[in-house]
Order: sequence, then structure tokens, then C-alpha cells
Amino acid sequence: MKRLFVITLFCVAYCGFAGAQGSYSYRTFENPGATVTLVFGLNTRGELVGGDNSIPGRHAFLLNHESLISLDASGTLGTHLSFARGVNDQGDVVGAYFDDDGNEHGFLLKKDVLTTIDVPFSGSVGTQLNAINNSGVIVGTWVDDAFTAHGFVYQNGNFAHLDYPGALDTFPSGISARGEIVGNWDTDQSTIGHGFLIYRGQFVSIDVPDAAADSTAANGVNERGQIVGIYADADGNSHGFLTDGSTFTTLDCPGGFRTSPWAINAAGQIAGICDVPGQRRGFIANPIPKKKP
Repeated sequence: MKRLFVITLFCVAYCGFAGAQGSYSYRTFENPGATVTLVFGLNTRGELVGGDNSIPGRHAFLLNHESLISLDASGTLGTHLSFARGVNDQGDVVGAYFDDDGNEHGFLLKKDVLTTIDVPFSGSVGTQLNAINNSGVIVGTWVDDAFTAHGFVYQNGNFAHLDYPGALDTFPSGISARGEIVGNWDTDQSTIGHGFLIYRGQFVSIDVPDAAADSTAANGVNERGQIVGIYADADGNSHGFLTDGSTFTTLDCPGGFRTSPWAINAAGQIAGICDVPGQRRGFIANPIPKKKP
């Protein structure tokens, strides 16, 4: 794999951040019978994927507007602990499940056919698929026998390593239609670390302005270059964020004490998790159009 050039500041996207509170209309929800509803993926059709505990354990789901679908309900995903992490515009879903021995495996669910995908790298003890774009390129994480996390890219049966230079752990979380990849990296497993973007073959490290040190993670990116993720402030409070050009926007779901955006689609809709007392809910946020003067 070609060595990627590391840069710590990429001014086209990140110089001159302006803090702001976003103008979004939020809808939080819990799936029927669930107290935990985790949303990780969103496509341009507004379909959401994630995992919930509506039946014992936690299982992968797809929410198509108001229609809730338990993925592979009578198969591997429905009978094992599983969660869906990403969905593309063709409806292909990726994620992970745990087998009876407790080992984690990646999966691709395409046209109702489930395929298990495990990295072939020496020392791997677990694989998780995190996102898939419309070209079928998948990014994910694998864990070695020292419990260190590494990134990878998968396409057409081929795997490539993806580790942030100098990092202990690398977690790729999102990939856009144009192939930009976002995630987070750390040098100390006790911290969140730093976000990153791979843009035209270059690594860009991302730290939200005014965030606490080592407390930024980038989770999702769309084809317009908008990025969503999470950060902790100096008081330890957790917030979501959006970057759009040179503008930084804080995202907080109403009534929640923790907001974790995981995905953003081409229309600018944002999806993720909103923690409220006693529940973890999914949310989708729609940008509110600016009124003409």
C-alpha cells in the first residue's frame, strides 16, 4: 500500500473554524420494545441502520422511514449479538456479529445474502465492517491478539492495511462516495484521541477547537466533504460536531446529555445516538433552511 503523507493541519478544510450552534430539526426515537437504540449508518434514501435490544441481546436493524426490519431475523444476525454499521444507496449493509465463542466477525448483507468477511492478517482476533460506499468499498477495523485496533480497506476480495502513522490504534468509521475516509486514532487507549480524514491520499489529523486534549473522533463523511463526529469539552461533556468548509458546528440533541453523530448523507441529514436519562435513542437531524432576507 502506498505510504500516505501525514499532515497535521489542512487549511482548505480546517483553518479558521467558527464555533456555532447548528440549526437542525431533531427527531429522537426508540425502536418498539427497546431501551437501547443505536444508529450508526444513513444513506441518501434516509434509511437508517444500527442495533437495538428489543429482543434479548442486541441485534442489527434497518429502519426504512417508518418500517422497521430486523436484519437476517432467522439467520446468523437474528440469533447472535449483532449490529449494523453502514448502508449504501443500493441497500447493502455492513456490520459485525459475535459467534458462540465470543469472536467478532464482519458481515456484508447484500440482496438478503449474508457474507461473513474476516481479515486474513496474521494475529487477527476480530473484524468489524464500519462503512460501505456506493462503489462497494468497505472500511473497517480489526483487532490483533494484543487487543490493538487497526484499520483496513476492502474491495472485491482484496484487503489493504490502513493505520495512521505513529498511532497505537486506528479506527476508520466512514467513507464517502468520492472515497474520502474518516475515523480516529490514538497513542493511548485511555483517550478518544484525534479524528482523521484521508483526502486525496493524504492523512489529515482533526481536533475540534476548544475540545479537551485527545478528545475528538470523526465518524462520518459525505460527498460534499461534510464531516460529523464527537468531542469532549474541557469540562468532560460530550457533544457532536459538524465541519462544513471552514465552519465548525456543535450538535446537541434536545434533552440529551450526550450526542453522538455517526453518519451524514448528501442532503446533509445527520444520524446517530442521543443519550437521555434511562435510555439510548437513535436520532435523525434535518437541516433547517435559512430564510431569505
